[in-house]
Amino acid sequence: MTRSAPRIELRQAAYEVIGSATAQQLPRETGGILLGYQEDANVVVTHALVVEGQGATTHRYVRDDVKANTLLAEFLAQRADDDPTGYVGEWHSHPAPSGPSPTDLAAMRAMAREHDGPIALLIYAPGGTTPFSGLITRRPRWGRVTSKAATVLPPPQRFKALGPLPKGAVRPDGAVFISYRQSDGSPQAESIENLLRAAGLVVWRDRTDLRAGTTTDRLEQALTQGLSAAVLVVTPDIVHSDIVRERELPRLLQLDEDPAFSLCIANKTARAGSDTRCDYDAPDRLLRLAPSRTLADKKQSNMVQPSGEGEIVRDLLMHRVEQRKPAIHSQNRAFTIRVQTRPAPFAMDAGEDDLHIRIRAASDGRLPLREGLQLLQTTLPLTSDAVYAASAQTVRVFGGAHLSVALALGAALPETKIGNVEVVDTRGAQWTSAENGDDPLTSELHTQPVDLEQAQTPNSHDRVAIFLSLTANPDQTAFKQLSHESSDGFAAAAVISVAGADRLDPREAARLSTAAAQQIKALAAHSGRAEVHLAFHGPYTMALLVGRYLNTLRTVVYEWDGATPGRPSYTPALVLEPGVNGGPITEVMLGQ
Repeated sequence: MTRSAPRIELRQAAYEVIGSATAQQLPRETGGILLGYQEDANVVVTHALVVEGQGATTHRYVRDDVKANTLLAEFLAQRADDDPTGYVGEWHSHPAPSGPSPTDLAAMRAMAREHDGPIALLIYAPGGTTPFSGLITRRPRWGRVTSKAATVLPPPQRFKALGPLPKGAVRPDGAVFISYRQSDGSPQAESIENLLRAAGLVVWRDRTDLRAGTTTDRLEQALTQGLSAAVLVVTPDIVHSDIVRERELPRLLQLDEDPAFSLCIANKTARAGSDTRCDYDAPDRLLRLAPSRTLADKKQSNMVQPSGEGEIVRDLLMHRVEQRKPAIHSQNRAFTIRVQTRPAPFAMDAGEDDLHIRIRAASDGRLPLREGLQLLQTTLPLTSDAVYAASAQTVRVFGGAHLSVALALGAALPETKIGNVEVVDTRGAQWTSAENGDDPLTSELHTQPVDLEQAQTPNSHDRVAIFLSLTANPDQTAFKQLSHESSDGFAAAAVISVAGADRLDPREAARLSTAAAQQIKALAAHSGRAEVHLAFHGPYTMALLVGRYLNTLRTVVYEWDGATPGRPSYTPALVLEPGVNGGPITEVMLGQ
């Protein structure tokens, strides 16, 4: 009768320790000791400990006996007196598929002579079809030490096998999925999320979009029901994430086979000895794809450098434009942007719009959040380039925003770069930059100088304060306070207001926005191309259109602040310089 080979049963906790330690140390070998119990001729491994090797290399591992004994004693001290768990053997890794070497066999025989009972040896060599090799060595009471190859039984798969992607899993207007390890990847994931939202891309993030229910089921729904792209954030702790490794990454690699999908790798694992260079082999190693170069052969963005985030935002914006551009031209339709600065964003915002700009909202008050404006400062140049690359004859903007954001967005869509801009208000009316011959000519702009009460300072000569009001009978209290009480003073101040109908007609937008910009430029020119301090009062649709014409000015944009009862004021929010590199926002002043 032929006896079957003995078994080494590997439990989940031990499996994870061996797998993650190997991934972290590749291509060097690593190893440690096995703990568990004997079951007839078999060995059950419940735990594995990692023991630092003495000068481990790509082909050699020798464990530190002193450290091994210390770790073993600490482990056993935490066990109950009747717990049968104890030392059952050794494990170490091989960087390439191979079983126990002659050196391994000799070492195990030597150990067996000093040990009662069987000793298991596990060799883990990732990349092969059978990554584990096992050996059980024992010393009979009378006789020679014997070694037998053992069958290694890894723990059952935690997750069921993935099937093919369903139809519609890739959607050109779908959200961007962010995959990351929470323990050390959350700050990077949040930073990328906020930048992508500010740039105009809808994001799926577990923090806000994972609904109640079984996590793996909800993740599967998110990964298969319409994504346009994904960002895989690789940090050192991702080696411990079976969710990323077993569920998210396989799906993302399936999606990436579709040319309409874009998978970006945000690599935040620094190369050893460097603060600026990332380890491009780390994604494959930590996610247990090595020795395969599945991720190393894809473009990776270096998150150790500040430029890495911008690179991902630019790549995904251009990918979005590439996917949408054929339809824009074949349908001869406008490029559409939806903008919001107040409601909280969700992945369900993804829709027909080409871009959906969302700025981080303040938790209280009426002013925008400083951090949100800083994000917009970073992304607006990229968004502007993406819109230009779409080559659409018209850009149509929906939604609503703080006036400073509307002016900045308009400055990013200047008349010199974008042909026609239409802004659709909440009632569905279009305010367009191009005259259509239907202007009722019911409103006119007038400029009224304001007498300044304070003495001028050396700094005031290059500053003019302008209150642009596009509503009838505006309250000038806050503006007069600004022009009279500014510490640096102004060379001149003026109110540009509308006269005529109580409410602007959207059909007047082209003429009035052009006229307002011309009068602002004239006032700046009269004071020697002075810096314009602009307090705007009117619909956001007009702020966006006026912003298109500020490309030759340096404009400090103010937000109205009514936080102090009875004493409203204008607060500086942004500096716009559309004509300089990095513009149109060159400084965020709010909250300084």
